[in-house]
Amino acid sequence: MRRVLFSLIALFALLFTSCDQFPISDDNSPEVEDITHFRVTSDSLIPMPAEGGNAEIEFVIDAVVEGAVVTATSTAEWITDIEVNDTVTFSVEANTSIEERFGTILLKYATTSLIVGIDQMGRQANENATLTVDSERTMEFDEFGGNGTISYTLTGADEGDKPIVESNQSWIEILNIESDKISFVVEQNTTSSTRKGNISLSYGEKKIIVQVKQEAGSSSPTLTADKTIVRLGESVAFTVTLANNDITASSTIIDYYTHTKIPNPYTPTEVGEFVVMAQYNGNNSKVLSINVVPSDTPLLPEDSAPESYDFNQRILLIDHTGAGCSYCPAVKEAFKAVEENVYYKDKFNVVYSYSFDGSGSACYSSASKTLWNYFEQVCSTGDYLTGYPSFTTNYCFNYTGKYNITDRIDQFWDANVSASIALATKRDGDKLVVNTAVKSSVSQNYKLSLWLLEDDIYATQSGATASWMHTHHNVMRDALTGISKSDIAGVDFGYVTANSTYERVMTFDLFVGSSWNINNCKLIAIISAPNSKYDGKYEVVTTTICELGGSVGFDYKK
Repeated sequence: MRRVLFSLIALFALLFTSCDQFPISDDNSPEVEDITHFRVTSDSLIPMPAEGGNAEIEFVIDAVVEGAVVTATSTAEWITDIEVNDTVTFSVEANTSIEERFGTILLKYATTSLIVGIDQMGRQANENATLTVDSERTMEFDEFGGNGTISYTLTGADEGDKPIVESNQSWIEILNIESDKISFVVEQNTTSSTRKGNISLSYGEKKIIVQVKQEAGSSSPTLTADKTIVRLGESVAFTVTLANNDITASSTIIDYYTHTKIPNPYTPTEVGEFVVMAQYNGNNSKVLSINVVPSDTPLLPEDSAPESYDFNQRILLIDHTGAGCSYCPAVKEAFKAVEENVYYKDKFNVVYSYSFDGSGSACYSSASKTLWNYFEQVCSTGDYLTGYPSFTTNYCFNYTGKYNITDRIDQFWDANVSASIALATKRDGDKLVVNTAVKSSVSQNYKLSLWLLEDDIYATQSGATASWMHTHHNVMRDALTGISKSDIAGVDFGYVTANSTYERVMTFDLFVGSSWNINNCKLIAIISAPNSKYDGKYEVVTTTICELGGSVGFDYKK
């Protein structure tokens, strides 16, 4: 962050130096007429202490213009009380952050505009604070780059303090600094050399370096297709690139198994998977698999914003409950209030998992019990699941007997979530075909969970305080992608490169319990990615719900 600040100061100094020869006009173009109407005689960059104070800018008018007056303005809210008399006077508020900040004051007279910079120091950090990095000190990325997270702990600091974070390389961009973690992104390496960079965390005199290593860009071509799911009779078009340059016209597309050349675009003639690669100057690309599906495979909705990656996130909330649990209606009532809250209703999807009552309950399912076992035995962050009612957030956060649901949503909702999911389903008797696409702004591997939910189940709710509590919805019935007491993240969906969409079609045998009504069932799709600890576990990215036989598109912010 400070590297950016220094760059702004350097840019400002260049602009100010240029003003003597090329005053800034109102249309940001140099004046054709070589006239400078006035000039600043003070320093072009005014330093200010952290506690703020008053300062002035001295100027001289060299060419009087009838009717013209000197004006001074600033877009920085912490630069206040600007007045113009014989000099420009202003006040600077105290900087409550430990980070230095930079602002400007724009002075105008006639057709001449000048900029003066204000550079204010940050306040002194608490010398008794301790700063530690909890994640790996060396983080490695492949040539495609992607998002990274640094976990840290700052103790003994003043309230609201965060470390100053700097990157020493332009290809490492700091995205966000939170109270316990730092998000950053590594750009794709288009060079033929490995490269290293540093991210530094500073608080007062304490400084920690995290090294970022990235693999060299490949000398081999990269093969992509306009679709990875092709309906029989459709064509697929291929693109070949090398170091971000399009070399498709000079490349050859080869069937990987028969080693024969195929045309581009290509129209498959059989259902199934075919594998291709590209050849360029004797070098082969990585193979690319194309899945050819029947022509009646359900169509995904058209992407409503093809160029956008500004996704809405819907976190996963699971209410571990039971119709025979007399304490559980309190949590059900709290969930209902949040579901009806305009601010929160689009930020989550809820699954009601009835694991309390046993097989005698109309809402009970073995899948719900498996979920309980997972959160009880494997994932015990927060509170241990020891009784009912309890609810869990995403895949690894438990809260027993606590109803502050909006706090959990605020804690885990990501305003810059990395991906979204679209679904299209088709039911054919006991078969269910699910067409799934994940659109991602970062390069990473994703897993997919598909759970079957049922609505409108009537079962007497013990301890109910209202009649609506006897009708149950979003009830967990089955996990089509499988769950166990050690893993509920589902199946590997695949590696999705940054700013792209990856599509898969899957077919499932529908199991329907004797008390289930399949016509009231729907799917919740959950995509997850490796957690910030990179310990082999996956954490929820986002969710979506789709009716059987229906479809749902990517979820963008409204």
